[in-house]
Amino acid sequence: RYENIQSQYAHKYEKDIRIGNIRIFDPKTLSLTEPSSILIRDKKIFRIDAPNASGVDEVTIDGKGGVIVPGLYDMHMHTRDERPLFNVLAGVTSVRDMGNDNEALDSLIYKIESGILAGPRITRLGFIEGESPFSSSSGILVESEEEALAAVETYAEKGFYGVKLYNSMKGDWVPAIVKRAHELDLFVCGHVPAFSNANDMLKAGFDEMTHINQLMFAWVLEQNEDTRTLLRLTAMKRFPEINVNSLEVNETLDLMTNSNVAIDPTLAIHESLMLSRNGETQPSMLDYIENMPANTQRSAKVARANIADEEEDRAYRLAFDKIVETLKTIKSRGILIVPGTDMGGGFHLHRELELYLQLGYTPAELLKLASYDMAQYLGHADRGILEPGMLADFFLVPDDPTQDIKAIKTISMVSRGGVIYFPSEIYPSFGIKPFVDIPVVN
Repeated sequence: RYENIQSQYAHKYEKDIRIGNIRIFDPKTLSLTEPSSILIRDKKIFRIDAPNASGVDEVTIDGKGGVIVPGLYDMHMHTRDERPLFNVLAGVTSVRDMGNDNEALDSLIYKIESGILAGPRITRLGFIEGESPFSSSSGILVESEEEALAAVETYAEKGFYGVKLYNSMKGDWVPAIVKRAHELDLFVCGHVPAFSNANDMLKAGFDEMTHINQLMFAWVLEQNEDTRTLLRLTAMKRFPEINVNSLEVNETLDLMTNSNVAIDPTLAIHESLMLSRNGETQPSMLDYIENMPANTQRSAKVARANIADEEEDRAYRLAFDKIVETLKTIKSRGILIVPGTDMGGGFHLHRELELYLQLGYTPAELLKLASYDMAQYLGHADRGILEPGMLADFFLVPDDPTQDIKAIKTISMVSRGGVIYFPSEIYPSFGIKPFVDIPVVN
């Protein structure tokens, strides 16, 4: 089905493509340019001209005064065949895969890069998990420190960007794993292994902490509690007792600040887990639920966690408030917050960014964070900003997202390396009511 969509609706024009009558978001100035046009040639931005400029033998797309935004990054993805298309349609043209079945992802990347499927550019982290009754089956499972080091070397040989460690990993192995990974110029992040805590991982040399709950458990769990179980979710009810100004919280955040460690909080999935209730549309979906097919509208009213009673309901709501308070403190410390969803990206990334408004970001800062900053963070010199010579990865919205971040939810056109997609042309095939008109193409 997705291959048919690609063959039918991926517009691969043989001519130069000009998107005219637009303004461009500049992440370096956090502002919009004067009215302009963008000329695409051979997968890249060739030139930026006057709004009504024209050339010989060009395809022209009328931007109608809309705003062009650099393609966004979802930094926490576990990519599957059905997700890449919907990420592209949501303006997510780059993702970081945080661990997967390696052969399946190899196949998917081949399909995307060869043009069989629509999809974002994928940066891969190699998943390493310890053997236990609770093990995840993705990536490479190991039973010893020696096997873990060998897994690191395997991922380095295959050209992976880094490695992600998971719950059943032995905490005692982590210092050696990190040391070997860094010797091989690999990035290291992950969950906090069971019976360890975030401070242990920071002292071992993690480059980034994965999930805000994994960080905060350092302040509420006892040493013998097993986070390989559902405790890694239910223990979040203890978060309201955290004092973000306490010595123990500051000790952890000092470790992050001193070693320049980032956090991938996946705030949207925590909102979905902790604030969804049976019979109520999930808060993250309210802005677009009426455009969704009936089955999606029904599933949006199903809670992701069992809420036993009013006391537990209140505990989860207060716990989410504490997560937001903690992230505000993290931001105030200058710690980099990395936007990822762990929910498949697309509309969920839009919500992730929207939630960050509570942390003190402006809409323009969020656009920069999810595009230019993440390109810089991953060392991608060919994207994240719209200048001649950069990849033609961007999207068009009718309204100004520097004033209202919700404007990125109504996308009229996406360019992924010069292949053009019109979401409103594709969404009806999936029972989704289009959000905006299709631009005029000449």
